[in-house]
Amino acid sequence: MKWVSVNTGASNEIFELWNGDRKLANISFSNRTRFARIVSSFGKRIFSFEKRGFLLPKEVVKNEYGIKMGEVEESRPGSGKGQVMLDGKKYLFIYDENNSGELVLYDELMQKSLLTCSFNMVNKGLMKTRSLFDNKFPSLLLVLCWYTFQPHSASAAKAVS
Repeated sequence: MKWVSVNTGASNEIFELWNGDRKLANISFSNRTRFARIVSSFGKRIFSFEKRGFLLPKEVVKNEYGIKMGEVEESRPGSGKGQVMLDGKKYLFIYDENNSGELVLYDELMQKSLLTCSFNMVNKGLMKTRSLFDNKFPSLLLVLCWYTFQPHSASAAKAVS
């Protein structure tokens, strides 16, 4: 899978999630609010994202009803490593190991790789010395996890138009 930046207009920032030649989902961030609109085979959703913390920043995702769904935090700024909590489950991630631009998500004990996703097309400005929370990385990571861990059905296998 890979994230692709489609448009960075003045009012919205748009990204698409691709798996090979199929578009799986797209997400549109409003630059004036903390809300994002997601369109996928699972339907249309609105999520809100909040940054919290100072020394150890984290980003929290809430659904359209204001209920917390999950959060992501970096182990330490610039490390490219951290954890994702989503629907009560904990996952660990490593981003950009060996300057690959790829994110690998592991189970809580790092015994099994659950997914790999390229952020090469959206990683402009992402550097090891800066926090991943200075851009849309945590939001895209949370949406990626949300999408990936949805119960899949035959209708969910369709590409998003």
